[in-house]
Amino acid sequence: MITEPKISSSKPVGQTGPSYNKANNNKANKSPTHPVGGLVWLGRLAGLLVAVGLAVYNLGYSPAPWFDEGEHLRVAKTLVQYGQYAVWSADGFRYFGPTIGVGPTLLLPVALVFKLVGVGLVQARLVILLYLAGAALLYWFYARKLEGSGPVAWLALLLLLAAPGIAFINLGRQGLGEIPASAFFLAGLLVWLVNSERARPTWPGWTAAGAFFGLAAITKSNYGLLLPPALALAWLLNRFYYRQARLKWTAFALPFALTAGGLGGWYLVILLFLGGSDFATNFQLLRNASGGSAFVFSLERMTSAWKFFLGPQALFGLAAPGLIYAIWRARQRTAASFRLVLPLTFCLVWFGWFLGASVAWPRYAFPALLLCPIFTVKLLLDLPGLASAWLKRPSWQPKMQLITGLLLAGLIAGGLISQVPETLKVDDSAQQLAAYLDQQVDRQATIETWESELGFLTGHRYHYPPPEILDKAVRLKWLGGTGPSLAGVYQPEKLTPDYLIEGQFGRWNELYPAQLLNSRYRLIITFGDYKLYKRIG
Repeated sequence: MITEPKISSSKPVGQTGPSYNKANNNKANKSPTHPVGGLVWLGRLAGLLVAVGLAVYNLGYSPAPWFDEGEHLRVAKTLVQYGQYAVWSADGFRYFGPTIGVGPTLLLPVALVFKLVGVGLVQARLVILLYLAGAALLYWFYARKLEGSGPVAWLALLLLLAAPGIAFINLGRQGLGEIPASAFFLAGLLVWLVNSERARPTWPGWTAAGAFFGLAAITKSNYGLLLPPALALAWLLNRFYYRQARLKWTAFALPFALTAGGLGGWYLVILLFLGGSDFATNFQLLRNASGGSAFVFSLERMTSAWKFFLGPQALFGLAAPGLIYAIWRARQRTAASFRLVLPLTFCLVWFGWFLGASVAWPRYAFPALLLCPIFTVKLLLDLPGLASAWLKRPSWQPKMQLITGLLLAGLIAGGLISQVPETLKVDDSAQQLAAYLDQQVDRQATIETWESELGFLTGHRYHYPPPEILDKAVRLKWLGGTGPSLAGVYQPEKLTPDYLIEGQFGRWNELYPAQLLNSRYRLIITFGDYKLYKRIG
């Protein structure tokens, strides 16, 4: 077993910050390191108040309800109204697609709220806000435990709330799975870290960490695909490099099994009990609905992913430097360095997939970017000491600390303020169209559309394209696919719907060609991006 070396009473050369030894840690945790402590606390309070305002204000209209959110919330609505874990349409119940995009860890609490107080967008988003608050609190506890510093935890949390590309607050205002999954993931990381630092780590601790990881995988399936390889890589590093003898194979095997088993078990439940058909048919439907955006290996998408990762949208351009610095800090074979291994292997595996194999949608980078503010804040706090030691100019360190402090304050303030206009904006075009449909259109009429949010906002009889059309859309619009357009493979006029609604999603995917709209339908009314047509032939 390799033990951590003793730390002398003086600070090691080239290192600054509050986490060199226990005495410094305790001192840092009792009071801010900034000389003007009251202003530091005032800044933290102001940042948190702004973040809370950005999270709760104008919740029903910003962001406007859209395709992904509508897909997920329709499952909770169908469960309450029909008792089926599916989505209802003119075809009947569809058991795959939306039901595997987000897990029951989100949809069941939303359905419970709908059952208690009625179906509504604000009600659903309030559930997400609770997850948002829990994730933010867990983030602070994890950052503080990981770095042993209260100031690092506060700055990392505020940077997370402010950072572009991560969009932590914005995602916490929508019926999506990123924030709930991150809450379970952070809980798992925290439990794993706490248990790993016990004199005698226990298997119930590893089981609890694995259970949280499994819940994250059920909520968003990518965790179930990428977290197990990260755990396996962490085990290999410990086995052959760090050699922390306290950590047996169960430290990695139990979380691995529970993460993969959580996702696999949930899919098995869907196939056996919630699919509405036999296993073979359900399995084929599941494959069709899963699509191909997870592993595409497209050079064009790789280029786009790298531009995002190295550009200003990824934590103000500081995600990559922070990650590199964390890797450099983890180079020593000590218990302190080993603390970084699991979050680092997770980030490396996830970024490896995002940069090399995925369709490179920015939301796909969210779980790994989530941890980068901790690494970046640590880099900026340590940079003055590192630079002054390398340049052999100790007298420069206070000035550089002031510069990095102002940089962090500016990034946090600017990032939070930049979110204000979007939060204040009111886009109620979907609600206006929903109100018009309730007043003017018979609920027995069939409405063709690909705007799934309308199926949540009203109780009309909608017909939607089948889930496999979404995979074709991804390949045509994002992967440079060849072959017929969506209009060539999907022909809704054969269904003779009474009405057709073209919104932003259907228009962007060119699902309904102008020739069809002009020859078979008459435009009745427009609300924002939505156009309502009535069949004439």
